[in-house]
Amino acid sequence: MKISHIYSRLSILVLTAVCCLPFTSYGQDPHFSQFYASPLNLNPALAGTAAGNYRVSVNYRDQWRGALDNPLKTFGASGDLKFLLNERQNRPDIAAGGFMFFSDQVGDFDLNTNQIALVGAYHKSLSQNIDNYLGIGFQLGLTQKSINYEDLFFQDQFNAIDGFDLQTGELLPANNFAFLDFAVGVNYSIAPQKGKQYYGGLSYAHLTSPNISFYESDESPDPNLIKENKLFAKLTGYVGASVQTSEALEVQPRALLLIQGSHMEVNLGTNLRYKFVKKEGTYVHFGPWLRFAKNEQGVGVESIVFSVGYEIKNFMLGVSYDHSISDLVTDRKGLNALEISITYLGEVDNNDGFCPTF
Repeated sequence: MKISHIYSRLSILVLTAVCCLPFTSYGQDPHFSQFYASPLNLNPALAGTAAGNYRVSVNYRDQWRGALDNPLKTFGASGDLKFLLNERQNRPDIAAGGFMFFSDQVGDFDLNTNQIALVGAYHKSLSQNIDNYLGIGFQLGLTQKSINYEDLFFQDQFNAIDGFDLQTGELLPANNFAFLDFAVGVNYSIAPQKGKQYYGGLSYAHLTSPNISFYESDESPDPNLIKENKLFAKLTGYVGASVQTSEALEVQPRALLLIQGSHMEVNLGTNLRYKFVKKEGTYVHFGPWLRFAKNEQGVGVESIVFSVGYEIKNFMLGVSYDHSISDLVTDRKGLNALEISITYLGEVDNNDGFCPTF
């Protein structure tokens, strides 16, 4: 078969997949390996949990560069601001507000997903003697999806000689649409004594399971055209701890569970936070992670994640690398990912934050 024919059929296959997936097929979210460095994407209840009065986070993920000419790219940014209530109390309640922006790009076909969301949270102090907070958060977002048809070629465009320069007879839907999205979450944190902190939380995203098909508003009379492709609701759960084992070292074991329809992912690992005793407010973070994923063969190890971070006072830089070891890709190269995060905490005057930062 000629390469031109193969390419045309691949284009049709990709367009079919993104525009009119079968009724039983549902979407799955992209995500960050440095999930605590993107707190509002993880759980809206994490707004207002930083040690500073405000926090700004930026994340970038570059995936499969070794296998694709145009790798998958994911960008995120968020900011949140907290307000202390009943400041006369030893452990006041906290109200918080913030925003989140998220962009996921598939370069070959300019298939883009962008979301902007507003976040609000309230954290109730459960004790005046120790840091013990229960928080709830809400998120209201607007998501936009688009695709560039100019980069797609169909079989009827082939001129039978040397290129795809004919007009296509394909009936294509509008290439841009938007929908509202909602999420809720809870977070609990307790620090029973100095040098020990424990936390956990749950969030539930895409409450209404919105329809993300490009054909949703298409008026084609074809009765066989399926116009629904639901985005599954996503359940996120996490637990972790931070235990100071010496003057210079903190051990931070963590676990993350993601469930979205038939998809499931588990992240297990431990970060080590080492303090440079002679340099005030300076730390280095490092630690390996294992990611388990559910596929046709069951649950198995999908990748190993290596991460390092540098923290100086209220600024932190994180870098991680995902190396895929799944059985499904043992004969492929380049299905890995590089991720960078930057976090800035403003007006830091204490250590009362109850959210891990990396």
